[in-house]
Amino acid sequence: MIKMFYNILSWKNKSGRGSMKKVKGFTLIELVIVIAIIGILATIAVPAFNNSVRTARVASARALAATVNTGVISNYIQSTMSGSGEYPLVDGNNEDANPFKSKFTDSSVTSNWTFSTSTSTRGDVCAVWKLNNDASIVVVYAHTADQSGYNVYFSHKDANFTSLGGDIAEGDLAGAPDSDGVLGG
Repeated sequence: MIKMFYNILSWKNKSGRGSMKKVKGFTLIELVIVIAIIGILATIAVPAFNNSVRTARVASARALAATVNTGVISNYIQSTMSGSGEYPLVDGNNEDANPFKSKFTDSSVTSNWTFSTSTSTRGDVCAVWKLNNDASIVVVYAHTADQSGYNVYFSHKDANFTSLGGDIAEGDLAGAPDSDGVLGG
C-alpha cells in the first residue's frame, strides 16, 4: 500500500518533471493550424456561396418574367376572343399597392419585389418589379401606348436585356428601366 502511494506521488509527466496533475489540452501550434485551416476553407466557401445567391436571385427574376409573360399572352388570347385583341393595360398608381403587381402571380411571390410604373422614351407603358434584396435585378412588362405590342424582359448586371417574349425590340424600348437605370441610357 505504501508503495502505491509512493508511485502516485512520484508520477512524472512527459517533460520529466514531477507533477500531481496530468497536462491536458492543445498546444499553441495545434490551435494555430486549426485556425489556418478554417480560414482557408472560409475563403473558398464564401465566394461560392455569394455566387449561388446571385444565381438564385437571377433565377427568381427569370421565373417572375416567365410567369408575367404567360399571363400577358393568356390575357391577350382572351381579349382577342372577345374582339379587342389588346395586351393588358398597366394603369393605376405608381406605388407598390398597385393591383397590377400581383395580376399574374400570387402575392406571396411578388412580396419580395417592389413594384412601380414607368414610360419609355417613345411612350411605351412599363410595369416594373425590382428585387428588394438586389435592386439591380429588374423585371419589366412593357406595352405600346395603343396596347398592340408588348415585351417582357428581365435585366441584371450581367445581362442588361433578356427578353422572354413580345414584339417590341430592345432598341424601341429606349428609356425603359433596366439594371443600370434605363435601356439605351
